[in-house]
Amino acid sequence: LNRMVHTIRRKGTVIMMHGWAQNAFVMKSRTVKLEKKLKQAGYECVYLEAPHLLPMTSTVLIDGQPVQITNGDRENARAWFLYSSSDSADASLALEETPMEYIGLNDSIDRVRECLTTHCNKEDDFCAILGFSQGATFCHILSILASAAAKKQSNNNPNNLKLYPFSKIHCAILLSGFPSMHNGPLLGENLATATRNAGVAASKKNAEAAAQGHNNYANNKIIELPSLHIFGEKDTSVPKSYGEKLATLFDNPDSYDHGKGHVIPHNAALCERVISFLDSCVDVFREGRESPPIDSLE
Repeated sequence: LNRMVHTIRRKGTVIMMHGWAQNAFVMKSRTVKLEKKLKQAGYECVYLEAPHLLPMTSTVLIDGQPVQITNGDRENARAWFLYSSSDSADASLALEETPMEYIGLNDSIDRVRECLTTHCNKEDDFCAILGFSQGATFCHILSILASAAAKKQSNNNPNNLKLYPFSKIHCAILLSGFPSMHNGPLLGENLATATRNAGVAASKKNAEAAAQGHNNYANNKIIELPSLHIFGEKDTSVPKSYGEKLATLFDNPDSYDHGKGHVIPHNAALCERVISFLDSCVDVFREGRESPPIDSLE
């Protein structure tokens, strides 16, 4: 019998970013059904792995004495950025709502830039980012860069060459995320002003915080990038309120409460919501552009 070849119109790429102490393999194994649905809808999923390897053990002081403790039994546990210079496995400050400098952040930004250059190297390539937990917070930072890059398309300034690849990011999906509190340079000091001017004026409270020197990129501006924020009512690791706060930092955000805990659900309702969001963003992006079909592997 002749095997019928099905073709799917290629719509774009979704860069997938895992959570704290996870890796690309874990993220892929937890999104099998979502990836399958995305592929059937015309989206290729690319799974990135964070550059920072977390140690299996840490040394802490108990009653004034150093004691070695284990950080779980998962090998190849990774992070997009670190919170402590003395103990890279310490994530106790992750949900602190005070400005801090994320350690190693630019290494992860470089990794995403390389991915964008490799997988979205054509002018009409559509690219979305999807992150879970710390990966969603990292996507918040990448969204700031994307918004800034969209406003600075000129390559006359050498700094813009670093920023330009992020203009290929056209929307963000953030699952179980929390607002970035990064208070430091992105891609170098000279781009600080560009990123802070990426969006429209934020709330009075945030403006006052900036005036006091809290120039963290999370709070200075509202990000002009389409976004879908997904969180769960029963999430105790990153409570729903953090995801709701993160959504307020975007212009006209979309949101979806799956009602579960700190997980990536793979039910039909969530998959449909993600695909519907992506399709709407593609429609805005394309505006009459054509994209060639690709063979389905299904």
